[in-house]
Amino acid sequence: MDSKIIHAICMRATVTVIAAGVAIIEWERNKIYIPRELRINTIAQREFYIDSILNQGDRHCVEQIRMKPVVLYNLCDVLTSRDLLRSTQNVSIREQVIVFLQIIGRNQRFFLLVVYIIGLLKLSIITLELY
Repeated sequence: MDSKIIHAICMRATVTVIAAGVAIIEWERNKIYIPRELRINTIAQREFYIDSILNQGDRHCVEQIRMKPVVLYNLCDVLTSRDLLRSTQNVSIREQVIVFLQIIGRNQRFFLLVVYIIGLLKLSIITLELY
């Protein structure tokens, strides 16, 4: 091949790469960035929430996660010792277990509420039938 042809091919390739780079830079500049709220003390807020569940007494803890704090700590120790659950950079093992138990507990609490309301309705119907 002629050196002029090779030089022309290299120049075209260089111009194409530069044009693509400029297009990418312009596209990045024109992106619309949606500002998000500042996250101030989210870690402190999560820790406060977990402590509020665990430190308000056994009854409150049982109402929220269906177990006493001592049992929760033992469960976390077992999960850690058997390497079944790991703490991440953002979420501790204790927090992972509490969130899981709250999700499971909500379904049970809702079910118990429905059963209680149905029981009250049955009593009301029986009372009305008697009179």
